[in-house]
Amino acid sequence: MSSSPKVTDALIDPGNDPRLRFERVDRCLCGGNLLEGPIWEWMICGGCGTWVNTKRPTEESLGIVYGETYWTTTQALVGAPPLERRFQLDMNDRIPVYLKQLTPHLPATARIGELGCGNARLLHELKGMGHEVVGTEYDAGLIARLAQLTEVPIQRGGAELFESASFDAMLSLDVLEHLHDPAAFLREHQRLLKPGGLLLLHTPVHERANEPYRYSVGLLWKLYHLYLFSRQLLDEMVDAAGFEVIADEARMFGWPIFVLRKR
Repeated sequence: MSSSPKVTDALIDPGNDPRLRFERVDRCLCGGNLLEGPIWEWMICGGCGTWVNTKRPTEESLGIVYGETYWTTTQALVGAPPLERRFQLDMNDRIPVYLKQLTPHLPATARIGELGCGNARLLHELKGMGHEVVGTEYDAGLIARLAQLTEVPIQRGGAELFESASFDAMLSLDVLEHLHDPAAFLREHQRLLKPGGLLLLHTPVHERANEPYRYSVGLLWKLYHLYLFSRQLLDEMVDAAGFEVIADEARMFGWPIFVLRKR
């Protein structure tokens, strides 16, 4: 006889954690109707082509989704290395590319922030170049682990920690697709940046609605991402938030690396 899920079941599959609450999504962010998708609860916007996870954890559940389990069990389930190993490995691929895109546009000494900084490796490198940096995360356990890897200051919380127009540049790397309201997240970055400030942005984005069919299972996992953006929708959100694209030629994992400037 089957039993009800227990908290310990999350150590096998975080989606079984009984503390999680889910909600349904019936429209795309652009307002378009959703068409049948290929797997789990994913559907595809008939208007802009964005992929939408239509059964998502509520905002109140995100502290569970991205708590301790996320940085242990969840990463292992999708084949990702532990945080400490990832801190080293990221210098072999993404970090040099991000630096090459961002640093030509930075002043000699800049104040740079990152909301949801993950392993903080890019901030770590920017700090070594003489910039003032700060990151944020919500999980106290993650922040403690990061303190063993880097001297980058990591604060617990989000955008509410900082005053308006207090940064020369900000980073948002593979975070936007996890959010209930990505447009509001972009607007918060616009608020935090000084006039003419920069946002380095990376997120899964596709030109054609069929492109995500080649994405990995980890990328499509129901707890893992909420949106896979079409370029049309991303461009609309970026413009509406008050940014202009000044560079998008470089790519990482097949997706553009955007350098945005606050208008």
